[in-house]
Amino acid sequence: MDFEKVIAPISWETIPPEFIASVIAMLAIIIISIVIYFKVKKYDPLDKPKGFIHIVEIVIEFADKQVSDLMGPAFKNYGGYVITIGLYILFGFIVGMIGIPNFLQVSANGEPIPNPFTNLSMPLSIALITFALTHFTAMKYKKWKYFERYIEPIPVFLPINLITMWSNVLSLTLRLFGNALAGYCIITLIYVGLGTAIPPEGSLTGLVITPFIAPLAHLYFDLFDGLIQLAVFAMLTMINISNEYISKEDILLAKKEKEKLKELKKKRKLEKVSLGIKK
Repeated sequence: MDFEKVIAPISWETIPPEFIASVIAMLAIIIISIVIYFKVKKYDPLDKPKGFIHIVEIVIEFADKQVSDLMGPAFKNYGGYVITIGLYILFGFIVGMIGIPNFLQVSANGEPIPNPFTNLSMPLSIALITFALTHFTAMKYKKWKYFERYIEPIPVFLPINLITMWSNVLSLTLRLFGNALAGYCIITLIYVGLGTAIPPEGSLTGLVITPFIAPLAHLYFDLFDGLIQLAVFAMLTMINISNEYISKEDILLAKKEKEKLKELKKKRKLEKVSLGIKK
């Protein structure tokens, strides 16, 4: 068998442009992180915050507050993850809005690099990270009881439970993918429509209208929609992870309830035995 006919070799030209957009978004986050690192090293905590550092403090305080309110004090270190996911989604939409020419691939012919989330694999990747964190949290706090969810209410439901465990992944992935793809299609239709239905040849109508309509469409479908998807994805991530948390107090209460049930069962057995002896 010739495996080259079955599995196509991966090359730079076959990589989807959405992957390049994703790399650009991640590079932007890395550069900002490096800048913050060196800024903070020179920053005097006794001075009044201003400029870039002041903005960073506001973002971090807001993220920590949201994590504290939605997840509780047990997840106080998750603010960094939420900020990173949020920036990745926001920068991904901004890359699609800017329309950076793709000169890195010859086959692209300089076409604008699209929003990374218009490719299903990109939103799926961050949804899988959230999925992994959710189940890691569940195993960390619930220990062996974590596996009980797959045989509830009875072991016969094991195949169904194994399928439904992926529902959150599909929800996060398809929501982000659907909104990004819908915005991309609408903006493309606007450009195509203004270029064909109102052609600039022989008239300046198309050239005059396009600069007014296109920016508004980009602001709504790229920037505003990106902020909404950022908020929704981050909130669902925090809720899904925090739902798997069990505090020490809850564990103690569960143990006490089990002990009470055992005592009740023993009392009922003793009552039945005593009734049998009397008869």
